[in-house]
Amino acid sequence: MDNAAKQLTPRIQIALENKEWLKAYNLCLALLASDPKSEVGRYCLIDSLIMAERFDLAMTKVREFLQEMPKNNRLSLYLLHLLVYHREFEEATTVGRMLLKRTLSTSEQRDAMLHTAFALHGKGEIRQAVRLLNALLEEDPLNTDAFETIGKIFFEQGHLDEAERIFLELSEVDPTHPRVHQLLGLLYSEQGKWEEAILEWEDALEISPSDEILRELGWSLSMAGEKDAAISMLEEALSLNPMNLQARIDLGSVLMDQKNIERAISEWKIAQTQDPGNSMIRLYLENAQKAAARTTDAATPRKRSRKKGDA
Repeated sequence: MDNAAKQLTPRIQIALENKEWLKAYNLCLALLASDPKSEVGRYCLIDSLIMAERFDLAMTKVREFLQEMPKNNRLSLYLLHLLVYHREFEEATTVGRMLLKRTLSTSEQRDAMLHTAFALHGKGEIRQAVRLLNALLEEDPLNTDAFETIGKIFFEQGHLDEAERIFLELSEVDPTHPRVHQLLGLLYSEQGKWEEAILEWEDALEISPSDEILRELGWSLSMAGEKDAAISMLEEALSLNPMNLQARIDLGSVLMDQKNIERAISEWKIAQTQDPGNSMIRLYLENAQKAAARTTDAATPRKRSRKKGDA
């Protein structure tokens, strides 16, 4: 490595640590211009593109580098990750199985096992995916990604008791896991266990606040009969993200339950501008407008018809 390359490498690493992807990318290009074979330059270039969510270009660069370094484990792992992201599960499975036949470091082995399991799951080869994930957990009992994926598979397959067991175990392994309480909230919602779901969504909200968690909490509160609290949560979700369509639809539904028809119509009209072709919103609006018309008719005094002989 020449002096220029030695000077560029720490600057690239600092840029990546600061999430300055464009700066890191340009520094990597300068490093590769100085030292075209630099592995550090190649790896950091890919990292900067992934940080920028330029996944197509990252994939192109990985394939380009692999032509010169076909046995490079790190490049092969980049390829596996990107193939899973692009849902190219057939090729991802092939790459993953190839990697697992190589001599890998412990971290590389576990990474390859996890992402090959993701690919198998994506292909619908459920048993093989679970088998590989269980093997990963034997090697790494605290691997939260493996726990989460097994739980999701059980959930998808309708094995709700098994899914709950896995998610609860995950919550013990990592109580602040960013998704475990969301997964338990979805699981309990699926079973109609609204009080349990509320507790999980509240925990999820404390760990990782978002408009979508607020929406789920709001809907669970509504189903548990806590309509005012539900409205408050859904309004908060919309204050964070006014474009959360489902939150606005749900808010309209709860307002209808509270007989606040005019405001429900207002919310659904906004929702309709966001998604004009949504037949469900159109149906909700039509029914609400009919209900409003009936309410108006009922409140309008009727004129008494005259009888013969009346003055």
